[in-house]
Amino acid sequence: HCRDDGVVRPPPIDDEPPPPEAESPRYVYLDIDPVVGECHYWSTIPGGLDSHDSRNDAAIIAATMLPICPSAPVAPTDATGRAWEVFRSWYLASPEPAPQPAARGITGLPTFLSSLEPAAITHFETLPDGRPLNVRARITELRIDWGDGTTGSYDPSTALVYPNGSVTHTYVMKTCPADYRANHPSGGLCHPTLEHYTITAAYRWIGEYNSGSGWVSLSSLDRTASLAYDVDEVRGVPIP
Repeated sequence: HCRDDGVVRPPPIDDEPPPPEAESPRYVYLDIDPVVGECHYWSTIPGGLDSHDSRNDAAIIAATMLPICPSAPVAPTDATGRAWEVFRSWYLASPEPAPQPAARGITGLPTFLSSLEPAAITHFETLPDGRPLNVRARITELRIDWGDGTTGSYDPSTALVYPNGSVTHTYVMKTCPADYRANHPSGGLCHPTLEHYTITAAYRWIGEYNSGSGWVSLSSLDRTASLAYDVDEVRGVPIP
C-alpha cells in the first residue's frame, strides 16, 4: 500500500485462518433401490470403496457406471468411534484390596489378598445405519506389586479371602520404624529402608464391541489402588 507521503506500507496481516475446506466424498457405496435396482452413492464415511486407493480404480469405475441412488441410504456409522465413546464414559472400578492377616503380615507365612471382582459392564444400542452395537468392559487381569520387589499376575476371580484364595505372597523380612532399625537389638532383622510395604493392586479392564461381525477389541485401561502393609515376625522364645 502506498501512502500520499510516498512510504510503501506492507499489506495488513490477516490473523484469521482460512475457513476449513469441506470434506469431499471419498468412498463409493453400492446399494439396491426398489425402483432403479443396483445403484451407487458417494460418502465421506469410511467403509466403502476408497477412491484414494488406486487398487480400487477398476471397481469404482464399474460401480459409477450404475445409476446414482435416488436417495442415498444412511451411510455406515463409525461403530468403532461410537464404541469408544461408550467405553470411555463408564466408571471402571479400582480394586479394593484387603490383606489377611489384616493388621499386619508375618514373615514366613503367606499373606492372602482378596478383592471383590466387579461384574462386567454391557451396553446395547441400534446405530443410525440399523446395525446393532454391543459394547462391553470386563476385567481380564489382576496385577499385584507386593512392595518388596515381587510382582504377579492373577485371575481376578481367585482373589478370595483365606483360605479359598490363591492371590498370596510370603514376605521374608519384617518392616520397622527407622528408630527401631537403628537402636533395637533386633533392628538388623528389619528391611533396611522400609517402615511398611506398599501393596499396589491393578485391574486391567478391556473394552470390546460387536457390530454384527464378532467381538473386536478396543483397548485396555488400568485402575489401581494401594495400601500400606506392615509385616512383623514371630520368634520362639525358650521358657525354662
